Amino acid sequence: MDLYRTAESWTGVPGAIAPADGNAVAQAFRPEGVFSPDGNVSADRRSLTPEGVSYNRNGADSQDAGGTNPSLGFGPNNERLEDVKPELVHALRELVRQYRQEGIVARRHEIRRIRQARLFWQGLQYAWWNPNDMNWHLPFEQRFSDDRELEEMPRYQFVTNFYQGFGLSFIAVLSQDVPSVRFYPQSSQSLEDIAAARAASDVAQLVEQNNHVEQLLTSIGYFLWTDGKLGAYVRYVADGQRFGFHEENVLEALEIPLGEDVYICPQCGKETGKSKLEIGNSEDAVDSGALGAVRRSPVGDGDDNLYEEASSTSHESPVTSHISCAGCGAELTADNLHKAERVTVPRVVGTRRAPNGQEVISIAGGLELNTPVWANEMHEYPYLQWQAEVHRAKLKAAYPHAANKIESAPSQGAEDVYARVSRLSVEQGLPSIHPGDALMNLITFDRTWLRPWAFYAIEDEAVRSELLALFPDGCYVGFAGDVYCESRSESMDDHWRVLHALPGDGQNRPSVGDSLVQVQERYNVLSNMQAETYEYGIPPIYADPQVLDFDALANQVAEPAAHFPARARPGQPLAAGFFQPAPAQVPPDMIRHQQDLIGPVAQFLTGLFPAIFGGNMEDVKTASGYALARDQAMGRLGLVWRRTKQFYADVLLLAVDSFRKNRPEDVEIPLLGPDGVLDARSIRTADLKGNICVHPEADETFPRLKSQQRGVLQQLFGINDPVLQRALTEPANLGYIKNVLGLAEMVIPGEDSRNKQLREIQQLLASAPIVVNLPVSPHSSASLQPSTTDEPSSASGSEHQSPVTSHQSPELVLPSVPVDQLLDDHAVEFEECKRWANSEAGQSARMTNPAGFANVRAHAEAHLRAMATARQ
Repeated sequence: MDLYRTAESWTGVPGAIAPADGNAVAQAFRPEGVFSPDGNVSADRRSLTPEGVSYNRNGADSQDAGGTNPSLGFGPNNERLEDVKPELVHALRELVRQYRQEGIVARRHEIRRIRQARLFWQGLQYAWWNPNDMNWHLPFEQRFSDDRELEEMPRYQFVTNFYQGFGLSFIAVLSQDVPSVRFYPQSSQSLEDIAAARAASDVAQLVEQNNHVEQLLTSIGYFLWTDGKLGAYVRYVADGQRFGFHEENVLEALEIPLGEDVYICPQCGKETGKSKLEIGNSEDAVDSGALGAVRRSPVGDGDDNLYEEASSTSHESPVTSHISCAGCGAELTADNLHKAERVTVPRVVGTRRAPNGQEVISIAGGLELNTPVWANEMHEYPYLQWQAEVHRAKLKAAYPHAANKIESAPSQGAEDVYARVSRLSVEQGLPSIHPGDALMNLITFDRTWLRPWAFYAIEDEAVRSELLALFPDGCYVGFAGDVYCESRSESMDDHWRVLHALPGDGQNRPSVGDSLVQVQERYNVLSNMQAETYEYGIPPIYADPQVLDFDALANQVAEPAAHFPARARPGQPLAAGFFQPAPAQVPPDMIRHQQDLIGPVAQFLTGLFPAIFGGNMEDVKTASGYALARDQAMGRLGLVWRRTKQFYADVLLLAVDSFRKNRPEDVEIPLLGPDGVLDARSIRTADLKGNICVHPEADETFPRLKSQQRGVLQQLFGINDPVLQRALTEPANLGYIKNVLGLAEMVIPGEDSRNKQLREIQQLLASAPIVVNLPVSPHSSASLQPSTTDEPSSASGSEHQSPVTSHQSPELVLPSVPVDQLLDDHAVEFEECKRWANSEAGQSARMTNPAGFANVRAHAEAHLRAMATARQ
């Protein structure tokens, strides 16, 4: 058994080539030492686990409570389960199908509603529903045998897509600012909880940076507008093509003795080292062999056989045939050898190129996410299914053990085909797919999560017991069409969160933009009526045959500046021979109704009033009035925003948990600070041992625009208040002010020194100060400090006297990062150290990392001494 298993040992794990899921690779690259000897997760990795959820090991060396042994050949992700236990795979397949059939009618209605909304977003707003084939069709996409059917088709298909326009305004408002999330320790007295809360904040920033949080919020806003339901899937993915590669050491096990092997004499009990006896016997053997060779050399000069015999006789000397005790001379055998205790240590034998990994958050909409329609909360779900179309080649590369079965293009049920067609049609921008589309290479990849109590729907008690033993935390199972790919023990609560746009019953709830679909249809009808009125309402022209020669006009070619024969009646102008009635007019009330549909009606239904998207308001003429209207409009959308904030906080907690369980070592990352400067920061996995909770900012009712922040700052600049002016000139706030004002090129005095000191603080926290022992003598104390009597010992803010300035201290404490006496701005950097020490991060470091805090304090004292030296 390889005690120091590396990724090299897992070539051929499903998902290692082209990961379709990501968790398979994470299981393969999971480091050793995370689990306790009994197979459960160790205590330091269980702290973030939600209540009622356990994380049992699913690797190749685990053994479940039911006695399922990995030696049966299931594989790390049970990819060979169908070969060993086909009845279990059949039960999983039927169970998934059974649960999916429970709410099939409501699911059809949900797919129809979401599909229509996505078509409306794309501008395909004239599709009509055919109940015979359960599909949407465009006008004139097929020939009609009955002319009466043509009369029902719209004559025009003009689209003024304000459904999309309102949706873009909603998405822009929802994604303009990232929700503020704070991690809190569950116990304010626990140092582990405090350290975990602080480290979780850094992990959240890393996850937001890696997943492009602005695009993530844009996707959330889109699905809230069109689908009304979405899910976030969080997992760790190792993919070199997406995230790059790194060099990784390849280790092998090496046994090293903790002491020397000894021989224990069976007669006198004396212990003698093995190396000592072997060296002594080897020297005796050399001496005796040399003597024998010299004694027999005259005989061997003429006969080679005699020389060989003499040489052979010398090695069979009684001195070398056995080992004797040095005390009593008793013979020592291998039974008397007692080997020292040995320990297995890793040894680097080479390097390999390993793929990088990171936490990935995927957003799935209502067409892709299938949940029980009757459930109101996520804890009521017996199953959760994520369906997506994946190319056949990727699935074959990810699951080579099932490649031949995937190649055969398995058949699907009617309901699966209906959902598949709906997803593919909106992805192509068409209401339906056509026979000529080459989509046979796209396989529907079904990923389903089952709760443990969902297995009780299986009537066979033996099969149910085996599944419960194999999947104690719940089951994840993946099917490519109808082909089994993989499964593992996994809880949906550890990877999924589901969000609904509006409150309601069940899972088929309306979206934010649902109320605007019918308004858009009515507006399109009125627009077509206007176009028909303008076209068919052009009046005819009547002419007097005595004035206009119609025969000559019929033979005349219509061209510019043409001459037409005409003769006016006597005494009348030529115009008197022609008459044209008034053109048809669109009723004014229809125009007003059309304007109401696109204006007040749509704004009231969606809550997107002109103050949000910068529209004109006739009744408001002042800036304060616009601000009040904007706050009122945002208060209406706050119903959706509050749900989104809590959802976002829960997703980040899952990402932190995934980071804690999958990262094999500490991570050093560059994080972009609020002042626009990249800071190198290290996240230690050891700091994530405590229990934490997460909450969105309570005082944040809606995302704030940069223009609003800029306006508040400008108002503060005009207030002549010493406290406010001091706050505005605080060095820690200058970077934020410069960022809000958009003056990135502006140089602020001392800003570079402050950012430099912040980076040095991170380095100081990673190590302890250097302590130098000094001899206790009056002369040495006086020589250390000839002119520092004017420096107060309390300048560093501590009750203890400085080890350098005190005559009674025998130790000198120096920081691991020295100061530069010539180039450092000591005043700015000392103030930054003092500000950090009194901040929440500094007080947390004082309790959780006393050595690092002492290192920062020694660094601040060095700046203080440099300032005192400069004043002299």
